[in-house]
This record gives sequence, structure tokens and C-alpha cells, in this order.
Amino acid sequence: MIRKIVKIAVFLLIANALYQVTPVALHNMQFKDALQELVLYSQKASDAELVNRTMALAGENRIPLEREYVRVLHETGSLHLQASYVEPLRLLPRYSYGWEFNIDAKALDLTAATPRR
Repeated sequence: MIRKIVKIAVFLLIANALYQVTPVALHNMQFKDALQELVLYSQKASDAELVNRTMALAGENRIPLEREYVRVLHETGSLHLQASYVEPLRLLPRYSYGWEFNIDAKALDLTAATPRR
């Protein structure tokens, strides 16, 4: 009898953890894809426009992103958009875990490349 109760308790703890983690992971993947698409199709946009669009995408995907954790980097022939945030997870009662996400979306800028001859 006690063995069944322990098995049910373990099952419920695992089910709760999956219930907490799955939506966060799904929102992160959708946000990461949206940032990659933003970088690919917005290479002529200013840094402020990229940051504003990133914040809008974060709001759409329920991401707790703060403006100061978004960076736009221009390197020779490429554009990088970096975003970092921490999503709190309640895996167990009275136990919260901060899951840190670091996203680096990058795209090549083929207009800046010099042709070889």
C-alpha cells in the first residue's frame, strides 16, 4: 500500500515538473525562431528598431525579457542579436528554480561581402 502511494507521489511530481517546464521551453523555442527570422529580414533596420521589435516579440511569446539584456552586434559581414532572460519555474511546492536562457540569433550580411575575383 505504501509502495503504491510513493509511486503515485513520484508520478505526480514528475507530471507537475513536465507541466511547468513544457510551456516555458515551447515559448523559448518560438521566441528563438522569431528572433532568427527578425535578424534575417531586418538587416537594414537600426539598432533601436531591432531592440523594439525584440521587446514586442518577447511580449507576444510571454517572455520576461528586460530591455537592458538585449544586445545588437554588428560584425564584418554579420549581424548578431543577443537576448538573455531568466524564467522562474516552480518544480516543487516552495521550491523555485530560475532557468536561464541565452539566445544568439545571427545572420550573414551578404551585401557587405566583397566579391572574389
